[in-house]
Amino acid sequence: MLTKSGILILIAGFFVAVFSGISRFMESQNIWVDLTISTLLGDDASNSLINFINVDMLQDLLYYLMVDLPLAVFLIGLGGILLILSLFFKNY
Repeated sequence: MLTKSGILILIAGFFVAVFSGISRFMESQNIWVDLTISTLLGDDASNSLINFINVDMLQDLLYYLMVDLPLAVFLIGLGGILLILSLFFKNY
């Protein structure tokens, strides 16, 4: 199950990366250019999630993951992590 999820998330990440790259190359201003988790959730929801945690280091990490990191990089990283985890956890 982790392998299938990892592969699907990697495919989605590459799909988003291709469309984002095409939009940046064409200098078009659409949703693909600056797509992050905060643009999908909205500013209010992402700020409330970030401010929910009181530890400053975790707030900085969440802010980076939700606001600064492109969605394609996040999806590719998550897919890679799931594929690595699937090596250690086998379904019987």
